[in-house]
Amino acid sequence: MGNSPQSNAKVAPRTLHIVLNAVVEDSRVLKCAWSLGNAGWDVLVIGATSTQHIDEIGIGYARIKRLHLKPVVTQQQMALFLRYMRKIKRKIENRIIKKLNPPIPNLHRSVAAISPVALEFLPDVIHAHDYTALPIAGAIVEKLKKSGHVCKLVYDAHEYVPGVAHLNKPLRRVYTNKERYFAARSSAILSVSEGMNELLIPHLGISAIPDIVANDPLFEGQQPSKRNLRTDCGISSDVPLLVYSGAVAPQRGVGDALNALRNMPGVHLALIANPKNATVIKYVEDHPDLEDRFHVLPYVPNAELVSYLSTADIGLIPIHHKLNHEISLITKFGEYMQARLPIVVSDVRTMSAEVRRLGNGEVFIAADTADFARAVNKVLKNKAAYVNVYTPEVLSERSWERQAEHLVAIYNKIADVSPTPRAHMPFEIN
Repeated sequence: MGNSPQSNAKVAPRTLHIVLNAVVEDSRVLKCAWSLGNAGWDVLVIGATSTQHIDEIGIGYARIKRLHLKPVVTQQQMALFLRYMRKIKRKIENRIIKKLNPPIPNLHRSVAAISPVALEFLPDVIHAHDYTALPIAGAIVEKLKKSGHVCKLVYDAHEYVPGVAHLNKPLRRVYTNKERYFAARSSAILSVSEGMNELLIPHLGISAIPDIVANDPLFEGQQPSKRNLRTDCGISSDVPLLVYSGAVAPQRGVGDALNALRNMPGVHLALIANPKNATVIKYVEDHPDLEDRFHVLPYVPNAELVSYLSTADIGLIPIHHKLNHEISLITKFGEYMQARLPIVVSDVRTMSAEVRRLGNGEVFIAADTADFARAVNKVLKNKAAYVNVYTPEVLSERSWERQAEHLVAIYNKIADVSPTPRAHMPFEIN
């Protein structure tokens, strides 16, 4: 683990990052913390744990402290709960909810839990990861100011709130009001793409263009994988292998790929995801005929992911047309590129445009299994032509190290500091 705050008190500016998840699977939070630590910042990340037990881990020089910020349920419990809620959602909204401003979930619990840590740490910058953390971070900035300590607020907009499907209208309105309030008080607003900026500016009512820090994968920080994807699938190097890595939900389109696979004899699909995810379990149950060609594999450490992916033939992004899907250049896009995989993506706006610009894959009509098969077969017939696009210059452009330079420059500017960079630590959870 990195240096303690006390040992760096005289030389290192401090930043407190807040996120309402367990951190270890959030590559953006980990990469921000790791890069800022290497750049000479003293970094403390506050995440959430589902138990009353507080734990501390680290990545590079950064410390990660996980507090009991919110009740956490399993994905299966959440799926059952959501099915029940859908049955009564319309009735409740029509009669009651739309007339009220509901409280922000976990706000008071989180502010109460994090405030003592912030008052002891006294950060120069508080970094709110996503709209869920912004009201918490903003409230803590205001608390610190009342205590006599002034710090800057950075809002990292991971998603466009009006496009978040699981938020009902009243809660979306409440989050939006908080977003606008604290965006006006932020020293920097970060987004992940130009498409998101086009929506954020009118949504937040701001005139300045948010700084783009794309969630690209590590380049120099990559590590060889301890596992081999094809070995885990039990197939040889000459078997066509498609791969999808990351979160799974119906709107992510993996089901479309599976349905298309039925008409693509000999082609295998590897799904790198949480095997206990309710949607993953349903895919396995619904496709017993693909048992020999559909491989569900657990996550690998983020620094090893690019190496692990590299033995596949095609990286898949078959997502459906949703507002946040249209504007995002999602993490796996860059991960597939760094693994030198051709990409087959649905015709969502931002990513399909990037594939057409680079020529590193093919675009298909979202949710159209026949067109998906056409795109996959086209790539498999001439894979080398798509792989040859990945020159060192192209891969360097789409790297976290390039994005981190911008992030560090933003931090140093708003805090008016010039910290001394440290010897780079490996990208490893410790």
